[in-house]
Amino acid sequence: MKAQGIIRGANIVLKKAPAGEKFHEGDRVEVIILPLEKKPHRFRTFKLDVKKGHLNREKIYAKS
Repeated sequence: MKAQGIIRGANIVLKKAPAGEKFHEGDRVEVIILPLEKKPHRFRTFKLDVKKGHLNREKIYAKS
């Protein structure tokens, strides 16, 4: 059986949990927590960088 959930603060909130005839209210169960692997981007990514010299106010507003 598989259940899905999300972590909010110090709590785990179950989003999908299988309900069957095997489990009844008050039953004790064991829960194993495994992180889901994030899917890689399907498109190319790159690091956006700005040179420090281009952030100089005088250079930005200089009349050429």
